[in-house]
Amino acid sequence: MSQTISILEIAGPDGHTTKVGYNFKVLFKELAMHGDADVAIVSTEEGFSPLGASKEFFERDLRISYDDVIRPLAHWNMTANTNVSLVVLQSRNPRGKLKGIILAPGNNTTSYRPFQRTPYDRPSRDFYYNVSYEAFSYACKYWGAKKIAISHLSGSGGFHRDIATCHVEALAHLCEAEPNAAPESLTFCGCCIEVDHFSGISQLQASSNKTRHRSIRVYEERREGTAVLHLSWD
Repeated sequence: MSQTISILEIAGPDGHTTKVGYNFKVLFKELAMHGDADVAIVSTEEGFSPLGASKEFFERDLRISYDDVIRPLAHWNMTANTNVSLVVLQSRNPRGKLKGIILAPGNNTTSYRPFQRTPYDRPSRDFYYNVSYEAFSYACKYWGAKKIAISHLSGSGGFHRDIATCHVEALAHLCEAEPNAAPESLTFCGCCIEVDHFSGISQLQASSNKTRHRSIRVYEERREGTAVLHLSWD
């Protein structure tokens, strides 16, 4: 397998560091099989996408039917659900490589529309920051995730450097607030992400005005036996 390339290390208040890197030549299966991922955060986009490319691996590793469970939930979260929601699918396989996957919304979902003023706007920080924070928080605090892999949370070809910046900003805040839950690594993987998309992360590091976590309300419901986390800014 190709090597993961490091971007930066996030230092926590207890001295722990979380490595952020990328490996665009692989997807979740390869990372998990080599011990470099124990949770996958993936867009709800189906077809020719990281979710579509990983469907057989997810089904086998999690012991969750793709056609009966994963696909319908992904389709619902992308096209029908008006709430900003994370579908969290915990593994049913004690011998699996992944602890679970999180189906996360992006700028190609129905729930994103209230955050978009025009088709040419930059990605909404409110949306992407809190989606990232709550996905990382759930994976780390409830599943004990140590090595998180994430693909593009956007339509194919629609990734933006601000999305990557929001992911890393949210992770840094989580590591600061919950040092005992901080993961060992976050790896960007798959298609549609390029090295240039990480340019905003260096600006975030260099900023003299340190950002702060913005808490929102999160409530959980069960849908088809699966936990769904709804995010609310009200």
